[in-house]
Amino acid sequence: MPVNILNNKISYFPVPKTACTSIKYLFYYVENGKDFEMTEVNGEVQHIHNSMYPTEYFQVVDQKALVGSTRIAVIRDPVARMLSAFSNRVGFHKELSEDRIDMEMARKLEVHPNPSPDHFFNNIEKFRALSPSIKHHTDMTSAFLGYDLSYYHKIYTINELDELVDFLQGETGMDLKMGREQTGGAKLAFSDLLPRARKNLLQYCYGDYALMRGYYLPPKVY
Repeated sequence: MPVNILNNKISYFPVPKTACTSIKYLFYYVENGKDFEMTEVNGEVQHIHNSMYPTEYFQVVDQKALVGSTRIAVIRDPVARMLSAFSNRVGFHKELSEDRIDMEMARKLEVHPNPSPDHFFNNIEKFRALSPSIKHHTDMTSAFLGYDLSYYHKIYTINELDELVDFLQGETGMDLKMGREQTGGAKLAFSDLLPRARKNLLQYCYGDYALMRGYYLPPKVY
């Protein structure tokens, strides 16, 4: 299910690397009147993603449960989202380090751990096969929002989060503020990649650019 608040009056469909952690924290505050705090149960950290609001795929959403709910989506430029996924999950969280992946499989796939941006985007499907987290964070936006954005009553780009906050304040009468979560990792620009990696990344994102036509244009490859 999406993140439902105010007795299902509002339903938010999260997309990884599209400010979804920050938005979930905000929705938790709206619903509970306090900030979310991580805890540990039986040695497992209870994060907002696994204990409160998991990010699920669109195909499993129970549409009947959302009748009468205002459906909300937040979108991000597809290439920028992939670059952010690399910076945060690979560069900062080290999810493709030697101790986090099957090294025998990596050798068979002819890729190496701790990849550079170019090595990663030239072999993105192979790295997705090596890490469930990398796969989750680089799955297409359409996997989480479906193939038709007209399904949503309100769509905000990642640069319009203040407008989302304003909407929630109007609906709740609460004084709200959007925090910033999961920002770790050196910033990476499309121009930092070599031509082959730029081309491969752009090809990978074509479907999402088609989904978001009218919102984002793909960058040019030189």
